[in-house]
Amino acid sequence: MSNIRGRTACRWIVAAAVVVTGGVVATATAGSSSADAVADKSRTIVTEDGWSLTVSKLGETVDRYPNLAATPFTREGFVSLQAVGDIAGKGKSDIKWGVLDTGYQIGCQVDVSNGLHLGLGFSIGPSVGLSIIGPDVGAHASVSPNVSTTLKPGSIQTVSFAKKSVIDKRASIYDDQAEVKVDNCMGPVTLRSFATITISTDTADNATTVYGDPIWL
Repeated sequence: MSNIRGRTACRWIVAAAVVVTGGVVATATAGSSSADAVADKSRTIVTEDGWSLTVSKLGETVDRYPNLAATPFTREGFVSLQAVGDIAGKGKSDIKWGVLDTGYQIGCQVDVSNGLHLGLGFSIGPSVGLSIIGPDVGAHASVSPNVSTTLKPGSIQTVSFAKKSVIDKRASIYDDQAEVKVDNCMGPVTLRSFATITISTDTADNATTVYGDPIWL
């Protein structure tokens, strides 16, 4: 397989919106032994050119905490999650590259922000702003530069925690006690984990995704 970008892990800086901090195997000091477990999930497909792809989401937990600001419009918690991707079989074409991606889809029911300033030279109106900013984090790893988007009421935003190259037909990512904080949201905040494995050969590109059960903060 060719040498592609490896794991993408960063500490996200997010103002007045969704904050996800902590990278792969990053431990928060505020964890608790009472975290709720979420069911493991796995999915397997066979590609058109004969490869078997399996992606699994394992060991997921959510640990909810009252936010430090004691505001009813902020939800905070710590999540742990492992993603594993495996390739088996013997395909008709060699695999050029493969990547494992994992993270969360985050939904806010009712946004209550009001013209919040993000400190980046512009302001947002009545929708929750999300800004993901991070530097290069070393050899074979990088992050998306200056990505900005919005988390609108009634919609979901996908936030990737990390990406890892598939080497020798296997890849694994583990996030331990990553903080998730959502500001300016009134009502439920829902999270749904995902793990995706993608491969490319000379004749086909294939991907499959497994989703966790929805959980709430």
